Amino acid sequence: MQVNIAVAQCTVAQFDMEANLSKAEHFIQQAVQQKAHIIVFPEDFVTGPLNGNPAYVDGESRYAHHFQRLAVQYAIDIVPGSIIEGAGGKLYNTAYYIDKEGTIRGRYRKVHLWHPERSYLTAGNEHPVFETAYGKVGLIICWDLMFREVFRVMVRQGVQLVICPSYWCLEDAGVGLLHDAQAEIKLVNALCTARAFEHELVLVYANAAATDNVGNETLLGLSQITVPFKGALVALQHNRESFFVQSVDMAILDDAERAYTIRKDLFE
Repeated sequence: MQVNIAVAQCTVAQFDMEANLSKAEHFIQQAVQQKAHIIVFPEDFVTGPLNGNPAYVDGESRYAHHFQRLAVQYAIDIVPGSIIEGAGGKLYNTAYYIDKEGTIRGRYRKVHLWHPERSYLTAGNEHPVFETAYGKVGLIICWDLMFREVFRVMVRQGVQLVICPSYWCLEDAGVGLLHDAQAEIKLVNALCTARAFEHELVLVYANAAATDNVGNETLLGLSQITVPFKGALVALQHNRESFFVQSVDMAILDDAERAYTIRKDLFE
């Protein structure tokens, strides 16, 4: 099966939801024109990072509903980055997979919170895998990419396509930048390639672009799609706002299993 996947490496206007949602529709229109089946946006795309500010928490799933309407209007599956949602007095960093009928196929709450998030967000505790028209899909968010066991849990559920909205910054390495100013660039590129190879899956990594308006940090960009054997099918080597559509032949995953038998070995 050939799947055309669009990735929008967007700048995010802090607390300007109208501007971000307008930009999302613009990129969705581009994706449809280029015959994409799925479009993916970065983490915190709608509001920017909340950094504990409760004023912009979505407690009524209004942003998810907004993207459901866009999915139906444009007949495309959408992963609208991630949204900070409130439920039961707790806040969760939440990603959705919405199909072209407007149905929410999957919802994921970020499990591995980046340490500044831990003061105001609650970690999720599940790694669901769900059926879509393009195979079995799992969602992760940003720092989850660092943890191999996340992928093992999803592989045991038969995942084929893992989608990772992200808001990863150059300065996340902290004192590591004294050792290598390119530390986070090397880390993200290595993880994206390794995860696809070691778990025989397609990985879609969609990061934000330009400069974080709150901490004045530099977003990495580096959005990419990786697969076994080939590594990156497409990889942006910059952090400017950009957009691409890449066709992925899902049959490569069967060839990877024939060659490596990783999944067979995991289940034995």
